[in-house]
Amino acid sequence: MAETLLSISEVLLYGEKVADMTYKDKKGDPIKRFIRVFGFGFEGGYYALDAPIIMLLAGNGDSITDKNTPKDVKDSFATDIKLWTLDKSDSSVRLDELTGTIEEILLEVELGGGGRVSGGRVSGGRVSGGRVSGGRVSGGRVSGGRVSGGKDD
Repeated sequence: MAETLLSISEVLLYGEKVADMTYKDKKGDPIKRFIRVFGFGFEGGYYALDAPIIMLLAGNGDSITDKNTPKDVKDSFATDIKLWTLDKSDSSVRLDELTGTIEEILLEVELGGGGRVSGGRVSGGRVSGGRVSGGRVSGGRVSGGRVSGGKDD
């Protein structure tokens, strides 16, 4: 894979087709597939995901043995893992896999006790893309707080 001027925006996704999920466009043609993504490459680095995510991607993917996939990445996966090459401006859908009992994946997450943070990113001293779901604060109290330097209106 030769480096090009536009390679800076290239994102490599490593994953496998999800066999029991299908997607069809309005004409009924399966042009995209649900892929379980385990990690991705960006700007020369490889990033393993803490938990797999499902993304809707076009194409069948390429074999990681057919590409210039780094040896340590190849060694991390079975040989049937595929590679999707995308541009960072491409659009897709991301589904986070969360499995468990209804109590664990719905009630605790949405009603409290099981709050989780997903999609957060810290880059260059700023936070972007963060999302908190299921978080709840009850009985919170602040004491001894002080504000200084304020202006009266």
